Amino acid sequence: MRLRDVLELLLLSLLWGAAYLFTRSTVPSFGPAPLVALRLGIAALMLLPLLWARGGWPALRAHPKQMLIMGVPLTALPFMLLSWGALHITAGLVAVLNATAPMFAALIAHFLLKERLGGWRAAGLVVGFAGVALLMWGNVSFKSGDGVLAMLAVLGTSMLWSVGATYTKRHFSGLDPVVTTVGCLALASISLLPLAWATWPATPPSARAWAEMAFLGFASSGLGMLMYFRLLRRIGPVRAMSVTFLSPLVAMVSGALYLGESITLQMLSGCAVVLLGTALSLGLIGRPPKAVVAAAP
Repeated sequence: MRLRDVLELLLLSLLWGAAYLFTRSTVPSFGPAPLVALRLGIAALMLLPLLWARGGWPALRAHPKQMLIMGVPLTALPFMLLSWGALHITAGLVAVLNATAPMFAALIAHFLLKERLGGWRAAGLVVGFAGVALLMWGNVSFKSGDGVLAMLAVLGTSMLWSVGATYTKRHFSGLDPVVTTVGCLALASISLLPLAWATWPATPPSARAWAEMAFLGFASSGLGMLMYFRLLRRIGPVRAMSVTFLSPLVAMVSGALYLGESITLQMLSGCAVVLLGTALSLGLIGRPPKAVVAAAP
């Protein structure tokens, strides 16, 4: 890779790693629905000029049913689950659990697409989910009594994003990724507006919370998506997928520095085991990779 690509990949890791941090920091002030609706709406508006410049409006209008499916159950719902989970567990733990998306993708490919797992990828699933079990042991990284439910919610996010990746491959394979992204983000934001209005916080969010929310919309979702699609074209999906392994580390370190969250030996061990399982299930270890699924926070 060129130095420019390496630097851009590192910047994307910082943006997406920080997304877990600021979601954890901001969601208590806004609540899940208002935060997600605002964040995704900002990102969609930010990407609209690019969609217009690429002449993507006809393509956006040509797939209303598919866009609705991607926008509501496969975009709005996982972001809601992740944001609710961030109320109850640390930013680092959310990031590590979200890195399991490729493992769910391997399971979906095996059972729905009849793709043979093979020994290495099957071992990756066992190792990865063993890491999840290690993280769930005890309550060191829990912020409330709903820690286990929160972990399951974040795992549900990873599963839904994997389903979304499979759905995108089937129904939007020839479509400009910017068209798919803008359509999904816009529909997700619009679908959440009634719930966001009904659950708007009684206490106005602070200026810091608004700034963090704006970062999530403009930087993590808007700019991050643009950078990811550009890296996909320039360096390919396998190298671009390395962001999956860097983001949890960024989230853990930034969570410790910004929010005072603890980094325990259990967290580090569980993170290492989960990422090893992810690498195996992606085929990055032991065999050439077949497919890559990225989970954007």
